[in-house]
Amino acid sequence: MLNLSLAQADIVNTDMYKAIQVLASAGSGKTRVLTERVRFLLQNTKKEGVIALTFTNKAAEEMATRLEDCEQAEDRAWIATIHSVAQRVLEKYGHTVGLPPELHIYDRDQDRMEVFLQSLRDEGVDIDTYLEGSNSGERKERKKILQSYMDIFSKIKRELLTEFDVAEQYPDGNIWKVFQDYQSALLNSGGIDYDDILVYAHKILLTHDWVAKIYRSQYKHICVDEAQDLNRAQYEFIKALCGDAIQSVLMVGDPNQMIYGFNGSSKDFFCNDFIADFRPQVFELKENYRSSKAVIRAANKLRPGAQVELDYALEGKVEIIHFTTEEDEAEWISASIERLLSQKFDNEIEGEISLDKMVVIARNRFVFGKFEDSLKEKGIPFSLRKGERQLERATVFGKILDYAVRLKINSKDWVDGRKLCSVLDIPEPKEWGDDVLSAISENALSLNDENAKLYSSLIGEINQLDAEEPNIRKFIDKFKAKLDAISQESECLTDAKSEELRLSHAELDEFGQSWTLFKRKGLGSSLAAFRNALALGQLVDTGPDKGLTLSTVHTMKGLEKDIVFLMGMCEGVFPDYRAQTPKEIDEERNSAFVAITRAKRWLFITYPKQRMMPWGDRRFQRVSRFVIEIE
Repeated sequence: MLNLSLAQADIVNTDMYKAIQVLASAGSGKTRVLTERVRFLLQNTKKEGVIALTFTNKAAEEMATRLEDCEQAEDRAWIATIHSVAQRVLEKYGHTVGLPPELHIYDRDQDRMEVFLQSLRDEGVDIDTYLEGSNSGERKERKKILQSYMDIFSKIKRELLTEFDVAEQYPDGNIWKVFQDYQSALLNSGGIDYDDILVYAHKILLTHDWVAKIYRSQYKHICVDEAQDLNRAQYEFIKALCGDAIQSVLMVGDPNQMIYGFNGSSKDFFCNDFIADFRPQVFELKENYRSSKAVIRAANKLRPGAQVELDYALEGKVEIIHFTTEEDEAEWISASIERLLSQKFDNEIEGEISLDKMVVIARNRFVFGKFEDSLKEKGIPFSLRKGERQLERATVFGKILDYAVRLKINSKDWVDGRKLCSVLDIPEPKEWGDDVLSAISENALSLNDENAKLYSSLIGEINQLDAEEPNIRKFIDKFKAKLDAISQESECLTDAKSEELRLSHAELDEFGQSWTLFKRKGLGSSLAAFRNALALGQLVDTGPDKGLTLSTVHTMKGLEKDIVFLMGMCEGVFPDYRAQTPKEIDEERNSAFVAITRAKRWLFITYPKQRMMPWGDRRFQRVSRFVIEIE
């Protein structure tokens, strides 16, 4: 066991069959406590399993790494995100609530919109003409309306709203009927959306107690990380998993770090519902072992009394600097980074000062525009930290690969089928069924494109893959050779064609790397399991960021760096201009608290007095209220 403080050890060694709530402030060692509690439970029981639920795959991997020296962990600890556990329930028992065996997850908003539009068409709504209008302003408005429906559907699912709830909250529209049509359209295409994973898993556990008992017989303990970010569907899923049988539930979180309200998250599930439902023993961890005294003082200005300084902590520093323009701010930060790199060493920084010990944080990614330009000018390498969801493919080859694999898994997936036909510029088939890929492959041969044979062959080979045990390595080798041959045979390869081939190669490599990671993690062997692992973000490269890390507050959650630059701290940017209610402002305050407490040693807060608007005007800015409070 790692060295624990007395307060941490008290939590880890508490009665194994009691519920525990841990209010753990930033830097107080909550991950250590959670990990050591899992170890304690495994070492002090013979057969009882533990489920450790995290909010990101990276957090799950980090916990699993920390438990590698615990022999029992491999067989008896299930460490995964809540969605991953719910997805496993669906894969095994989805048939009990009428879900198709090969379930396709629509993880992209654009796909969900297309399914929704189809549900409207099926209801006889004449929308095709309306959607194809030429006015770009109208098109923007249509997308806004569609997105608002998507947001309402997600709210219904994340908050487990009933027909009565929906009628009460949306009295002016027939939302429930439209929602039911959308759900039917999803199932008719052989899929569900990302929010459905928890909704259906919760329904299975609630309506089929025999399924829940299977999990309860194997797993007697549940530990939950970042519990302040639970939403209704997540909390009720955990509750249904426990039933009356499991009382050993540890929830660790910090109400001051609840920043996912836009996903339906609320600290109430951790602070109120959990207390009422499980009567847990309550512990507090306030000592910040991560940050310097100066950083802790700044954090306590936003959340008084949230953190306790330790006598042996380094003094550190917090500096607040204002600039005339965004360009001046960007130039100062990039010059400061160069200066720190040339300085190399400081008594308060362990080891040599390097880019991987720094991060630049902003409320949203659009703040980074001028700063990225400055970094490029100075030749400072950087990467923008991304979430765990997959990005769309860039090349024709990559798109065909992606859509055809999805169609191979689910031949009724007309959403991706249409995309495939659109990329190839061929007519859609009259029906979506078992032979659809074969027909599309044949039609691709008639393309007026020098790569028609390549695309036809790609679709044909995907159609021939064994869906349960595909030989992906052989498939990749074959198409690497084909891409190489095209590049060598072409007499006059233009810059554009050369770049397309290079990117096609890179996307094929990326596909292969994802498959290798999928197999290495033991997540399954079928194409369907592979696609679902991609949708759940389980196959994202979680290696270190390259060069200087640029991160929004939400993607920086759970991470830390020695030196933090927090930029663009203007009113309307941070806090966000859309935050109007006291509840929304409170969540913005949490986000600022999270941003500040990512700093282990030094924190530099910057803001411009003027910002350039997209239409060319310079606007004077007010300093963020959070900066005023810290000063």
